[in-house]
Amino acid sequence: MNEEQDPTEPSPESLAELPEQDFSRGIRPNRYANLRGAFQYAVFLDRDLWEHFGSEQRVIEALRLLVDLAQKRSA
Repeated sequence: MNEEQDPTEPSPESLAELPEQDFSRGIRPNRYANLRGAFQYAVFLDRDLWEHFGSEQRVIEALRLLVDLAQKRSA
């Protein structure tokens, strides 16, 4: 190897040995992106909490009630 050449860079000879690759078909859109819907944040509940509330709407209602109570208490 030539001392002037950086050891991390491939030599022109080794590059000539490699066949060209077409990666244009390797990029695919995320097929699950539309399943996400309009939410921006994800919250994970323990199983016992989910079993208690049973639905997303009931969890949201409980959290809003907690926020309201905390705001009234601090006022």
